[in-house]
Amino acid sequence: MKIGFLCSMAAMIVWSLSACQPTSSAKDAVRNRDVQISIDDSKRFKQELERLNDSSKVQVHISDSARIIYATADDVLSVKNGIVLFGWPRCPWFRNAIEPLLSFAEEEQAAIYYVNIYAIRDTKELQDGHVVTTKEGSAGYQALLSKFHASLNPYTALGVDSIKRISSPTVLFIENGEAVYKVVSTVRSQTDPSQKLDSAQRDELKQRYRKYFLNDK
Repeated sequence: MKIGFLCSMAAMIVWSLSACQPTSSAKDAVRNRDVQISIDDSKRFKQELERLNDSSKVQVHISDSARIIYATADDVLSVKNGIVLFGWPRCPWFRNAIEPLLSFAEEEQAAIYYVNIYAIRDTKELQDGHVVTTKEGSAGYQALLSKFHASLNPYTALGVDSIKRISSPTVLFIENGEAVYKVVSTVRSQTDPSQKLDSAQRDELKQRYRKYFLNDK
């Protein structure tokens, strides 16, 4: 009882959400090192990100062997152990995060399941003090919100903590079907997403991802 209470308290005060720390064997499963990375997925991801370099202030360069697996919402709902990335290519925060994330994945030999949430998210607005849905999210997106509700950030534009949203980028570390750790956005020192992270900030962000694997307790 006491251990469970301490874990709950810790989840409320850390910036990157973390539950009771997993075992080393569980972390190995989350890496999914043995999952086959498709060359087609790697090339597709590289093309989608780099073809926007001419129109985006945030230039990105993606490896030909990026450890990315394209996934749907339904795919993620069935993931027992893994790392999931939510976002979309034009999002400047996403573009800032992707190089540190892929560098981390390469060093850990971890697979990253990627879901483009741009077209599937809902949108809501405050109208006369009431929350109004101006665009319905897909059934898959609603299922993701339901499954990972406790781990996701509030829909901050509404000022209502009980309404959650998947921000771009959000990285979830899933263990035994539950999100046990997350990293949202980039680093606190970045206030302008149109300015690319410097080397120190990129290293800091990579350490945010690696923190899950470094904590062996």
